[in-house]
Amino acid sequence: MMRAGEIMIALGLFGILVMGGCGGSSGPTFSDDFSDPTQIDNPWFPLEPGTTWVYQGDTEDGLETDVVNVSHLTKKILGVKSVIVVDRVYLEGELVEETFDWYAQDDFGNVWYMGEDSAELESGVVVSTDGSWEAGVDGAEAGYIMLADPQPGVKYQQEFYEGEAEDMAEVKALDVPVTLANADTYSCLKIYEWTPLDITVMENKYYAPGIGPVREEQSDGSQQIDLVSISSDMMPDIAPSDFSTPLVIDNIYFPLVPGTTYTYESDTEDGFEETFVEVLNDTREVMGITCRVVRDRVYLDGLIIEDTHDWYAQDDEGNVWYMGEEVDNYDYSGGPPAITHEGSWEPGEDVDGLGVTAYPGIVMKADPRVGDSYHQEYYEGAAEDIGAVVDSGLTISVSGTIYTDCLKTQDWNALEPDDQEYKYYAPGVGVVREEALDEDFEVDETTDLISVSVL
Repeated sequence: MMRAGEIMIALGLFGILVMGGCGGSSGPTFSDDFSDPTQIDNPWFPLEPGTTWVYQGDTEDGLETDVVNVSHLTKKILGVKSVIVVDRVYLEGELVEETFDWYAQDDFGNVWYMGEDSAELESGVVVSTDGSWEAGVDGAEAGYIMLADPQPGVKYQQEFYEGEAEDMAEVKALDVPVTLANADTYSCLKIYEWTPLDITVMENKYYAPGIGPVREEQSDGSQQIDLVSISSDMMPDIAPSDFSTPLVIDNIYFPLVPGTTYTYESDTEDGFEETFVEVLNDTREVMGITCRVVRDRVYLDGLIIEDTHDWYAQDDEGNVWYMGEEVDNYDYSGGPPAITHEGSWEPGEDVDGLGVTAYPGIVMKADPRVGDSYHQEYYEGAAEDIGAVVDSGLTISVSGTIYTDCLKTQDWNALEPDDQEYKYYAPGVGVVREEALDEDFEVDETTDLISVSVL
């Protein structure tokens, strides 16, 4: 193992030094050259929000499946906004590890590893959080997960939290031919990784340009875990889903029972706002799927300002799909209300003549987990709402009622990324609170559920 200062190599024209270290030494020198840290486009380690990689391989413990998803969420670490990547490992179909990794790219193209929140599970119960760390906390330091210009022979610290996380890496070779189990072939960057905390843990990882990791194996070439698929949720794919009873929407966090009316109230900077959400008996056929119609009316100081008919359907797995909406917006600035339809969309159609087709999205997953992110709607340039699960198991008080085991999401529109809100979903009820956020992500306005009535 190299001691601090034994390797000191200048990378390209950047003037950045990579310092290999162990035994309590620090990793690469952290700087403030992060003008756009969430734009991670390093060709060996690209992180486009919504991308999911699936890896599989036979290990000594059984079939391992690793699902890695780049969420749409970020976390600020050492003052640097970092991308959150969710990594879930399944053994014979059972979730055994769940990790939230945090990455940021500096202005030179190096991708920094800013920390991780890791948990090992047995039968769904967390049994260990060993290996978790965050740069700047308790002496932990950020490291490189990928260099801007990796060259053979360069060694570097990937993470450093003394006694917990001390992974090291060395660039072994460029242009290594790799043929995966599915016969896909790539010319790869090969990186050797190890940790001084356990000298038996030594791995090779292979990275393909424009893709990222495609293979992980033990240093002797055994127990290979290969990339089997890569996908993006930018264009949600409803095709694999089955809809035997699409009108039975009984998702615990998004139940839609015909005849139910939800009433919400909020004091806004524009006045007193009331919202009435009615689950109608009406249906609408969208993409060959029969959908439930939900009417959503918003009033400001007694005047209607929005009247929307939303369409939902639940697939056989329990995911609730958002299948479009018809929107009437009321503008009273010129006297009699002028009605526009901005925000309307329907999957498979181009209602605004934008030259693109709309796609359905998921408004609530069957089994939502913290870190999940997904498009709720996708009509490029017109409707691009995104949701992400940020917390669960919450207890909140709304209008004098205590709700337990609540789910919290962060929702925003990619077309107006500064307009964000939190939503709280109570089991068996649905949305009980919405919180509009200001530019500092502080709660600016709150909309609460006032009543639920069933005809």
